Amino acid sequence: KFKIYVVLGDGECNEGSVWESVLCASHFNLDNLVIFVDKNNLQQTGKNSSIMDLKNLTSKFKSFGCQTIEIDGHDIRKIYKSIKIKTKNNPKVIVARTIKGKGVKLFENDNNWHHSIITKSIYKNIINEI
Repeated sequence: KFKIYVVLGDGECNEGSVWESVLCASHFNLDNLVIFVDKNNLQQTGKNSSIMDLKNLTSKFKSFGCQTIEIDGHDIRKIYKSIKIKTKNNPKVIVARTIKGKGVKLFENDNNWHHSIITKSIYKNIINEI
């Protein structure tokens, strides 16, 4: 009777456990499940297209029986509206197209920041920028 929210990275979707779980959720008609996929086309060690290109994630989730919506992941209104869409007998997947590090020039689309450390001087520059 409760809504369950899951956040996945698109690179994380290379793992079989993700697809096994999605198949199970669909099979058991878990319409209280909402899965957000952060689709920024990057993962820890590089670009998704170079490591394991999943092509069209939206169509893959649909093929697993999910109601799937693709949105601009930086648009809070679209996020809110997509959460409010009702589903019946199937999980909902919201594929959110995003830009890694959006809003901070130093970070935008720079995959090094997936695991880098922010120094005090970098922090001060970021605070000034935003």
